[in-house]
Amino acid sequence: MGRVLLISANTEKRPPVFPLGLSYIHASLAASGWEAGMLDMTQLDYTREAVTSYLDSYTPDYIGVSIRNLDNCCMQYPRSFVEQVCALVDWVRQWSSTAGVILGGAGFSLLPRQWLQETGADYGIVGDGCDSMVELLSQLEKGEEPSAVSGLMFRTRAGVWNYWPPDAPEQLDQEYFPSRSGFLHSYDVERKVRHNVLTKRGCALSCTYCAYPSLEGRAVRLRSPKGVVDEIEQMVRQHDIGSFDFVDSVFNFPLEHAEDICRELIGRAVPVSWGCFLNPRFFTAEFAGLLKQSGCTEVEFGIDSGSDICLRSFKKNFRQGEIRAVVQLCRAQELDFSFCLLIGGPEETPETLKETLDLMEELEVQRIFGLFGIRILPSTDMYSYVGSPEPDELLHPKFFMSPQLKLEQANSICAPYRERNPDWMFI
Repeated sequence: MGRVLLISANTEKRPPVFPLGLSYIHASLAASGWEAGMLDMTQLDYTREAVTSYLDSYTPDYIGVSIRNLDNCCMQYPRSFVEQVCALVDWVRQWSSTAGVILGGAGFSLLPRQWLQETGADYGIVGDGCDSMVELLSQLEKGEEPSAVSGLMFRTRAGVWNYWPPDAPEQLDQEYFPSRSGFLHSYDVERKVRHNVLTKRGCALSCTYCAYPSLEGRAVRLRSPKGVVDEIEQMVRQHDIGSFDFVDSVFNFPLEHAEDICRELIGRAVPVSWGCFLNPRFFTAEFAGLLKQSGCTEVEFGIDSGSDICLRSFKKNFRQGEIRAVVQLCRAQELDFSFCLLIGGPEETPETLKETLDLMEELEVQRIFGLFGIRILPSTDMYSYVGSPEPDELLHPKFFMSPQLKLEQANSICAPYRERNPDWMFI
C-alpha cells in the first residue's frame, strides 16, 4: 500500500477547531491498513516551505486535502478561501506531478466540480468519505480508473466528468473513533484547540439558507449514545481532552437522543465540560437539568431573529414564545447561553431588526453573535429565492441582504445596542 498525507486546509484560528472530518478519514484508513499522517494548517505556517518540508520527510503517494468552508461567511469583510486552497494544491504539484491529489470536506461537497476545476486536483469525494477514500485508494493502487465509488467525482483524460452520488450509510457506529493523534507535527494545545464530537448526521429541518440537508441528507442518522460516550471517555483517558463541543447542526433533535447521551454521561460520571448548538423548539426543563448534570457549560441557540415575521420567512419551527421560554429555563439551571442572529433575511426591515434587538435587551441576553447578510449556498431555498445563480458564481462569497434593509442602515441600528451590551458582536 502507498502512503497517504491528509491536510486540513482550514486556517481560521479564533479558536482553532479540531479537523474532525479529516480525523475520521485518518481513522478509516488506519483501520484498513493504510499508513497515513495528518497536517492541520491552523497549527503551521501557511507557506510553501512549511508544506514542502513535510512532503519531503513523509513522501506520500497520495495527498488528501480537506476543505471546511468556502469563505469566512462575513458580508462586511468577505474573504474567500479559494486562493489559499489553490496555492496549497500548487505547492503539492510543484513537489510532485505524479502524487494523486484528492479533495473532500463540507466546503468541497457544496461545489465539487467548481473546486476541481479551480484547483486542478485529480479527484474529489462528496459527502461521507470514510469508506469512499479507502475504496478510491484501493482502486488507484491497482492501476484502475476509479469507478462506482460513493461520492467520487473526477474528470477523465477525455474531459468527461464522472460522478457517483454519495451514499448515506445508516450505521454510524464504527469499530474506530476519529483519530485525535496521527499528526506529523506537534499539536499545540496551548492554542486552545477546540475539540469536537459528532452524534448524528442529517437534518430534517427546513431553514431556508442551510445546506446541512443537502450535505448530510434529510434523514437523521444517529450514533448510539453508548458509542458517543465511549469516544468521549477515550478522549479523556488517552488524550487528556476534557472540554469539547457537540458539533451536530442541532444537538437536541431528536430530543430523546440528546437526553440519552446526557444520561450516559451522568451514569458514567465522565469528567468533562462541553457546549452544543440547540433549537429552542426541543428544549424542556428536564433537558436543561440533564445538560447541567452531564457537564454542559454553555449552549448556543441559532434563533436567527426575534421577530415572528422573520422566523416564518426563515422557515424556523419556533417563535418568540419559545425564545422567551428557553431563557427562563437556562437561567433556572444557571446554564450559560448565547444567541446567534442572521440579519437581513427576506422579510427583514428596520422594524423587525429593532424588534429583535429590543427583545434581546428585554431578556437581558448577555452574549449575541450577529451576522449581516445571508450567504447564498446551492441546494437551499435562498438559492432559488435569489434566482438560482450559476454555481460557478457561488464559489466566491455571494450574499443576500433584504432590499428593505441596507447594510449601512443595519449597522446604524445595531450600533447603540452594541454600545450598551459589550458582549454583543455584529460582523
